[in-house]
Amino acid sequence: MKLEISYHNQAESIVVPEENLLGILSPVRFDCAFGDIEAEMRNCRSSIAEFLGSATRILILVNDYTRPTPNSTILELLNPELENRDVKYLIGLGTHRQATELELMQILGTENYYRNRHRIIQHNGKDEAQLFFLGKTGYGTEVWLNREILWAERIITINSIEPHYFAGYTGGRKCFVPGVAGIKTIAQNHGLLLHPASAPLSLKDNPVHLDMTEAAKMVPRPVFSIQLVQSKDHRLISLRYGDLYTSFEQACQDAWRVFAVPVNERADIILSILQSPYDINFYQSQRAVEFALSALKPGGIQITVSACYDGVGNDEFVKVLQSCSDPAELLKMSPPETLGWHKAARLARIMQAHRLYTVMPGVPPELLRSVFMHPFKSIQAALDAAFANLNNRASLYIIPDAGAVVPVKHLPEPTSSSTCFVN
Repeated sequence: MKLEISYHNQAESIVVPEENLLGILSPVRFDCAFGDIEAEMRNCRSSIAEFLGSATRILILVNDYTRPTPNSTILELLNPELENRDVKYLIGLGTHRQATELELMQILGTENYYRNRHRIIQHNGKDEAQLFFLGKTGYGTEVWLNREILWAERIITINSIEPHYFAGYTGGRKCFVPGVAGIKTIAQNHGLLLHPASAPLSLKDNPVHLDMTEAAKMVPRPVFSIQLVQSKDHRLISLRYGDLYTSFEQACQDAWRVFAVPVNERADIILSILQSPYDINFYQSQRAVEFALSALKPGGIQITVSACYDGVGNDEFVKVLQSCSDPAELLKMSPPETLGWHKAARLARIMQAHRLYTVMPGVPPELLRSVFMHPFKSIQAALDAAFANLNNRASLYIIPDAGAVVPVKHLPEPTSSSTCFVN
């Protein structure tokens, strides 16, 4: 059968043996709203007004350019409640580079950006002058956060909830760690990511999540949380707000129903295509591999298609892999307290059981080969090589929006807090 595959500003026609195709996995299970979004918007604004009270110094934490959060929609809703107050906007960059002016417009909305650009702060976790110390978590993580938190009387966080390959989900507590945390804090927290429970859609016993939550609970200012879930076409379908932890839990229940896609069996080959904004760089593209693992047979081949239009991104994990003769050597090393090692170790562990093929126009092929991956110029070439290296009967899943799909073996029954409304 002939299929058209689109990613970034490119498209490619591929031919796939129909008898080999187990299915095309898309986030289609819920495409309607969890509740009356318009009513929730009005209630959220009323709750914000009550939360802010007479406070004048307001800090708003928003996601960076690697998340599809509809911040401008929420800010337009809140702007009337922010008038006549001293408001700052803190971009939670974590370990990512500084946002460009165009990216800041995308994050905040063009009108909000020009109205407030002198009040926008881009977090820099390497700048110790920006940080203050709160203490240690039970996992030993030293919690350093941006000191704008101390300036604020009230904090509002705006997050989108999507699967995350080792924290379970984005959003919630992640706006503090790694969002506005120091590099040392992030490295220590991410040192927990090799635990078996540190996986997509996993919160129970997940030490990365639990450590982030403990760190967020140290924040010494009142926090109002707005958690958003979007459909596959980026339409807002869930709005949860109020307490950081309750709203996050509710939004995660909604997100499960959007992103968890049931599969009955594993495939020999998975073709994962990343769409914006997850295709920005090589660093972010790891999610395609991690999300697909539960549906890939041992010895199978994972093909990741990602434009990587911003190149590699944070390259510490690349340098770690390049320092080894093979992935097994890396896993024998004593883990240093660096960000790159643990990310590299997860990839090395995957490579023990699977082969990783890539179609990444923005990353030099020699770099991909240097980290034990197999680069191809086209999707068809990667597929042909995969079938040739396995056999003509090899089974295949295709995931056209790989940043928004996590294959799972079972789905829970919907809860009363997640009633679906068509609007």
